[in-house]
Amino acid sequence: MNVLGWAISEQTLLIGAMTGMTYAVLAAGLVLVYRASRVVNFAHGEIGAFGAALLALLVLDHGWNFFLALGVVLVVGGALGAAVELLVVRRLFRAPRLVVLVATIGVAQLLFVCQLLLPGVTHTGPYPSPLDRVLDIGHLRLGSAQFMVLALVPAAIGGLTVFLSRTPYGIAIRAAAENPDRAELAGISTKRVSTVVWVVAAVLAVLTAVLVNPLRGSIVGLPTAALGPSLLLRALAAALIGRMTSLPRALAGGIAVGIGEAVVFANSGSPGLVDVLLFLLVLGLVLMQRREKDVGALPTAAAARPIPARLRGLWWVRRLTPLACTSSLVVAVVLPLLLNTPSQTFALSRMLLFALIGLSVTVLTGWAGQLSLGQFAFAGLGAFTTVGLVSRGVPFLSAVGYAVVAGVLLALLIGFPALRVQGLFLAVTTLGFAVAARSWLFEQNVFLGGDSLAFLPRQTVFGIDLSSQRSYYYLCLLALLGSLLITVRLRASGIGRTIIATKDNENAAASFAVSPTTAKLTAFAVAGGLAALGGALLGGLFVQFDAGTFGPEGSLQIVAMVVIGGLGSVAGPVLGALYVVGLPTLLGASGTVTLLTSGVGLLVLLLYLPAGLVGVLHAGRNALLRWAESRAPEVAPAPAPALPQRVQVQQRDRPAALSPTVPALLAEDIVVRFGGRIALDHVTIRAEQGEILGLIGTNGAGKSTLMNVVSGFTPTSSGRVEVFGQEVTRWAPHLRAALDMGRVFQDARLFGALTVSETVQVALETHERSQLVPSLIGLPPSLRAERAKRSEAAETISFLGLGRYADSYLSELSTGTRRIVEMCCLLAQGSRLLLLDEPTAGVAQRETEAFGPLLKRIRQELDATIVLIEHDIPLMMSVSDRVYCLSSGTVIAEGLPDDVRNDPSVVAAYLGTDERAIARSGKVTTGPSKNKAQKTEVPA
Repeated sequence: MNVLGWAISEQTLLIGAMTGMTYAVLAAGLVLVYRASRVVNFAHGEIGAFGAALLALLVLDHGWNFFLALGVVLVVGGALGAAVELLVVRRLFRAPRLVVLVATIGVAQLLFVCQLLLPGVTHTGPYPSPLDRVLDIGHLRLGSAQFMVLALVPAAIGGLTVFLSRTPYGIAIRAAAENPDRAELAGISTKRVSTVVWVVAAVLAVLTAVLVNPLRGSIVGLPTAALGPSLLLRALAAALIGRMTSLPRALAGGIAVGIGEAVVFANSGSPGLVDVLLFLLVLGLVLMQRREKDVGALPTAAAARPIPARLRGLWWVRRLTPLACTSSLVVAVVLPLLLNTPSQTFALSRMLLFALIGLSVTVLTGWAGQLSLGQFAFAGLGAFTTVGLVSRGVPFLSAVGYAVVAGVLLALLIGFPALRVQGLFLAVTTLGFAVAARSWLFEQNVFLGGDSLAFLPRQTVFGIDLSSQRSYYYLCLLALLGSLLITVRLRASGIGRTIIATKDNENAAASFAVSPTTAKLTAFAVAGGLAALGGALLGGLFVQFDAGTFGPEGSLQIVAMVVIGGLGSVAGPVLGALYVVGLPTLLGASGTVTLLTSGVGLLVLLLYLPAGLVGVLHAGRNALLRWAESRAPEVAPAPAPALPQRVQVQQRDRPAALSPTVPALLAEDIVVRFGGRIALDHVTIRAEQGEILGLIGTNGAGKSTLMNVVSGFTPTSSGRVEVFGQEVTRWAPHLRAALDMGRVFQDARLFGALTVSETVQVALETHERSQLVPSLIGLPPSLRAERAKRSEAAETISFLGLGRYADSYLSELSTGTRRIVEMCCLLAQGSRLLLLDEPTAGVAQRETEAFGPLLKRIRQELDATIVLIEHDIPLMMSVSDRVYCLSSGTVIAEGLPDDVRNDPSVVAAYLGTDERAIARSGKVTTGPSKNKAQKTEVPA
């Protein structure tokens, strides 16, 4: 049969269908786990691989009956699934789902090591099968592997269907997947359901491994490569066809993937092409997925605490960090001179380069929050690009430079889909890229010239012969030191601050005129360049290597290594590489050391020390500082600095004065629909220059939706928005913020990983953008700009009396203090239009009473227009020049505060008929409310 030029035989369809049925079974397990715990289980394939290896050992070495051994390994697989759920998943029950995903990577690594530690199968040959017959039906030939699939897969699917539809546990699983909260109210234990789901999924994984090995012609005695990321990716593609929720569609998707794979391979003979098409399929399916919510972020290691004021006079305290870095550098320089064999120096060089590649994970995952499982593929690109260029006569260092550029360009290409794909599914797509890179990209003739092995001879550079392991070690050390310096400079620059701000709170960052797209792509570009640099030097270290050297397993190891060291910290990759790569070198690669430096180390740190080894060092440093502080003499407190009367407001790019008749804000005839519900129905508001405009209404009236429309976070169905006469209806939020529009959100969350000073400096980026290259290499323009931003931030912080909080992280502050920080950022922006959404929510009443004068002072400093949403009616009526009242998405009244407050429709719809509910503290005056009733302050 010929379809569009593709030859499709009956035998090809049969092979594809048989293989696809195994993918379907594996996908069913992934769907069950995702529905129960909303996490992608990356240990799924390794659970099956361990069971398959155990079955081969029992049948071939110990003479067990195949079906008896199958029953035993299915039980073992179920026990492994229960152990993973009880010991790992349940302990991380309240952790973000990304943390659980990384934990499953640790489990996968641990199971792979356990598989290697099994007694070796002495028999060499095909994977065992209980049947030994061949049946020819016309042009079709059925072997024992196909008979096993036909016998066991329908039985497994039928049993799973009956289990889910007829048994109490199956019904409970379906109920918990549909609505966990209602299931709990109905008396269903979702935790017990989760355990059952993991058991069932593990059994399906083992069954898949046992069936797929004969189909793929696996040889016993070797690590089961077919059960690595490649097979997992095929199962994930099938699960994504079912949108990770539908078992029937996932089963059909598995068969479709198997048939498609067989047809492509039969016509092209290239398994790499299959992986590329599979990657594109996964990318397309992921882009069609609903955007995930509440996947959380991986735990990051906080920066070292500031030195207490009492200790800043001690020279050894001030120089504690430089002394530690200098000592480490001395050890790194001297250590190769003390080693006896070149192999140990080779291993140390490998450790340094793994740390360098790990820096890319720090930037991309730790700072930008983008979990990539394909960073080792960028390292491979660096290595193979260097090989291709050197083979064409390009000098080694020049080739490495070009490889870095190639890494940056490919990272930008891969990064564009990440603008829509985040969290768990970004990890899936980058894993797909890693698989396709190994099997297709690195096999291209442009790199290898038709050879199967890459050869990268070491050259003489600047008169230094790099052929010796020691010389090459010092080159690797120099590259790592340069990369560390660049990364440190990036973190201390506006580029680094905006990347972290975008991760912590993308909407708040956009309200500071930060482009989330630019921030994310910058992180991808820097990470791609660092990984490519490490890979290029790694290729020179190996001299000879192939595509398998840079397989997706390396990407998983790099992520685990950085998490062990301390994600988000520049020192984290170095400590992680020392633990994962260095310890086996120094102590020997025994079984115990291998276990401790693989998944065990990752799991222990995730469960008990989420900040990683850097967190341990910081805890030791803090203990040392506390000890020194307890013995330091008392120091008289310095007098508080006088607050400046005014602050120098940023006005560099303000346009010429506008006509007084031009409104600061005009939102005209705004309609917003969410599905079939109308949230705003032809709403029009107008804010004149210099006035405070109040928006009141009940919860759900549409006030925050209107604010989101004005600031660009919610699109309109119809209507138009003008800011200072400029129509911005279709503008992105960060572009509107650049028109001197400032926004305060209800949650006052801002950026928990930044200090108060760093947060204000993010706001200062509105008027003077940090440039990437000068920031990376510390050129004078960047250094001057950073000094100016620090000075301006300090002045603004002092103006609002926040000086003692300047070095405190936002996550450590109370809600009231964070509200003042928001005002501080508005001052730093120099915004002329301020959109304040419940700025006193969660603030104690005594602080609310001081908010009115603060608001007027800020308006005076900025000569600004303020649009204010507030449920504190005395405050609202005391500060507003005019008020709009919304109800059910429409404007029901507008005018002066007293007129709106006394409007009968407003009284009936919102304020009520009791005057005491309107002004709970008595008659409203022009000053702040004197109400002494306390609100509960929400802790930070």
